[in-house]
Amino acid sequence: MTLQRFACPSYQAFPFIDVATLPGMTGQHGTPKRTTRANVRNSKGNPTMQMIDIAAVKAAKATDRRTLAILAYDNASAEPEGANWRAVADMLRFALPAVKAAKIPEAATDPRFAPWADYPIPQNASARKLGKSPVVVVTLADGETVRSPAVSLPGKPVNVGRAIRVAIAFYQARMAIRAGENSDWSACIAVPAIVSITCETNGTEYNAADCSARSAEWRSGSYDAAAVAAASLSYPEKADDGSLTRADFVRASYRLAMLRKRLAEMPEGDDLRPITYPIEWCELRLAGWTELQIRAKWNAEDAARIAAERKAEEAERAASEPAPTPEAPRGFRVPSKLLATSRLSLVSSNPPAAPSPRSACILRVVA
Repeated sequence: MTLQRFACPSYQAFPFIDVATLPGMTGQHGTPKRTTRANVRNSKGNPTMQMIDIAAVKAAKATDRRTLAILAYDNASAEPEGANWRAVADMLRFALPAVKAAKIPEAATDPRFAPWADYPIPQNASARKLGKSPVVVVTLADGETVRSPAVSLPGKPVNVGRAIRVAIAFYQARMAIRAGENSDWSACIAVPAIVSITCETNGTEYNAADCSARSAEWRSGSYDAAAVAAASLSYPEKADDGSLTRADFVRASYRLAMLRKRLAEMPEGDDLRPITYPIEWCELRLAGWTELQIRAKWNAEDAARIAAERKAEEAERAASEPAPTPEAPRGFRVPSKLLATSRLSLVSSNPPAAPSPRSACILRVVA
């Protein structure tokens, strides 16, 4: 170890600082790198410990940090009154090895069930590379059974998470078709809990409770098919008067949930009438209205709206056009021959006769 002397502007009260450097601790251009051990001469001429650059000690090698910490402690012990014990403590802390984080023990898995696996499949993965996908059979709480493929990568476990998502989509499409609609917006259908799940290809079984808990968010929805089916039993299968039947109740309930989901996802500024009118139709239908009553209600509302619009247009047009000016009374002459053959008791010498109170003309008699 060599001892070099450097001028330190940070400590203006002391003319010089003795900085200890170790072999191999050099900075740019071969200049010695400073460390945090510095002997500063006090007023009595004795060396004292001062911290110069703690970051340099932290960036040094482990062996250099340990050597500097020992030297700093020995020097501070020789002059304990003027020593910078905070710097010594920092150097000793950096000399200690880093403590590794303790590994959290994994939860014990049930040996009866296969482990959970859910990983993405690359888009460029070909069917030849993936091979034949295992088939997973999912049984739900309402008794429905869904078979779905579990597309998995070679050498990895069965992708049961992906298989559950596919099974959920299959179940929702099945319930939408049973309700009499297509499966475009079937994501509003709630899927019951999973009671059992097995891989049909290799015969392994998975923990149904764990799979059901992991897929709770995927299975959520506003339309409960089992509850709607139970409520529809109070309606007749057929009705001649146009009242609500069992199939109509199921279809209207599903359409209402589907349209509300579409309405919630529509961007601002779009025309909502194609969605709000069917929603009103479903609500009125579920309230007991017949189709004829709903159409009569809408026709009356449309007629009232059109009449109000026409009245407003006429009022606006009348306000914009100028008021008409009254026409001046006009007179005309009656020939004497016509008077001779008429029933009027007038003679040619009569003065101009006054017009009728309801007439704007002046009657004049000519010879």
